[in-house]
Amino acid sequence: MNFTTALLVWYDQNARELPWRGSRNPYVIWVSEIIFQQTRIDQGTSYFLRFVERFPDLKSLAAAEEDEVLRLWQGLGYYSRARNMLFTARHICENLGGTFPSEFKSIRSLKGIGDYTASCIASICFGQVHAAVDGNVYRVLSRLFGEKAAIDSSRGQVLFKKLAQGLISHDRPGDFNEAVMDLGAMVCKPRNPVCMVCPVSRLCKAYAMNMQVELPVKAPSIKKSASVMNYVLIRQENGIVIQKRRGKGIWNGLYELPIVAGDKGNDELVAECRTLYGITVESLKEIRRIKHVLTHAELDIRFYAVEASSSATHSGKSLLFVPTDRIKEYPFPKPLVDFIDSLDEC
Repeated sequence: MNFTTALLVWYDQNARELPWRGSRNPYVIWVSEIIFQQTRIDQGTSYFLRFVERFPDLKSLAAAEEDEVLRLWQGLGYYSRARNMLFTARHICENLGGTFPSEFKSIRSLKGIGDYTASCIASICFGQVHAAVDGNVYRVLSRLFGEKAAIDSSRGQVLFKKLAQGLISHDRPGDFNEAVMDLGAMVCKPRNPVCMVCPVSRLCKAYAMNMQVELPVKAPSIKKSASVMNYVLIRQENGIVIQKRRGKGIWNGLYELPIVAGDKGNDELVAECRTLYGITVESLKEIRRIKHVLTHAELDIRFYAVEASSSATHSGKSLLFVPTDRIKEYPFPKPLVDFIDSLDEC
């Protein structure tokens, strides 16, 4: 029995039960794949269920306000994906008659949809023979073929896509893609793979050579850049002052407290608050400091509050006063969510 046949026999008996599994609705598959690109199944399932409950189809998502979409996405990170989904839903409804494209190239051309997601939608929903290669699939293939090409290199990505395309079932392309993902998640795990129950272990070069731990190979990691972010908490009349983050970069479109970037002393912070936001304050007190690690950056986030002996006034047009009972209506980055939730302790 070859790899593809053995894999599908195993899948028919062991497929995971997932809320979107079995659906052929391209909207549902699209939402699930975007959410789970950087999120574990156990962490992201509740997000998926809330998202499709609030936005059950393209039309409802296209009609949504960005703030509400980002609010539902809050905690998942990679907020550009949520904004891209909103853009694409509006594009499909306004320019494509409200119908999700059915051809791979057309799907791939949509904003925020890469080769992997397009392959999932094309194969699962429309039966097209396009192999979807994600982290689980890279791991399975690198061990199966004993391949040491770095999975995060350009050469490796081309190679593993070619290998997957050579194995995919032409009769059941969608099932094949989901089967390889399930095999990687349930059996061919990153650590401690369960090779004794693997349906294709007899075909696996890594298993034969006892190289499972060595594969897959990744390129040397890039040192993360470090940034200091100083947030200023201004409490007024049972509420706080916030602003919407603008421009390119992380957390664009989310809300935050007034911010001053860089490693600065108290006098510098006070001066920049006045220059940037028209905030007049005599002194600030650091009340919390946290580290927040992103894919390519490590953030040193410091929270400051106005000293008790000082009062704050502001004239910044970008600033917005929000009553305490309405704060949860606004989408914030995860570090700000945690901080605002703990304000009673400050």
